[in-house]
Amino acid sequence: MIQVRDVHKAFGGQEVLKGVSLSLAKGKVLVVIGPSGSGKTTLLRCLNLLEVPDRGSLRIGSLTLDFQAGVSPSARDVLSLRKRTGMVFQSFNLFPHKTALGNVVEAQVTVQKKSKRDAERRALELLEKVGLADKARFYPHNLSGGQQQRVAIARAMALDPEVLLFDEPTSALDPELVGEVLKVIKQLAAEGMTMVIVTHLMKFAAEVADHVVLMDKGLIVEEGSPEEVFRHPKHERTVQFLRMLAD
Repeated sequence: MIQVRDVHKAFGGQEVLKGVSLSLAKGKVLVVIGPSGSGKTTLLRCLNLLEVPDRGSLRIGSLTLDFQAGVSPSARDVLSLRKRTGMVFQSFNLFPHKTALGNVVEAQVTVQKKSKRDAERRALELLEKVGLADKARFYPHNLSGGQQQRVAIARAMALDPEVLLFDEPTSALDPELVGEVLKVIKQLAAEGMTMVIVTHLMKFAAEVADHVVLMDKGLIVEEGSPEEVFRHPKHERTVQFLRMLAD
């Protein structure tokens, strides 16, 4: 489903990803953890081509893209990859002038060229799935942070992506609102949705992940099952990171 091979990415001469390789099977959940500045979000953004790798290769589903410095992927390849991925950001990024329903309808009409009637039917199904059918006509400013993030999840699912990408989906939420978002993500995992999740919540990571990757300084330091990484880490850097969080 997902294969990342020797991906490098630099900004202004500073190498943020230093040859990252990983794979994830269909229906599995990969959780990426690590300290700030380790390259987690950059890796996630490369999977959606919000950042274009300087070199390496990326495969999602049947689409494989190779990258080299100074050569940009075609607009057709970018669109093709983004149709396969749905992105959920830290800060929701909803259209403030559209209702919850309108936010979930928008991409279906503009990208998939669906009729408004069909798009609204699908949007209502998705809002029901995330527990917000009764908020369909509400604007973002009338919704709590947790409700806005659930609308963002519904919007990401609206194009029927093969993979959902989550960048710290609870970091902008008040603590009492975190649970409602995590519940939706756990439900998607139980239904077999392929997901890559960047998070700082280790308990959630241990509960939802099939595979955990610890990144540090642009490299994968350790990877394995939640049991292996959290209970039986092999590398001292992993031990240090988990101890720091515990403290």
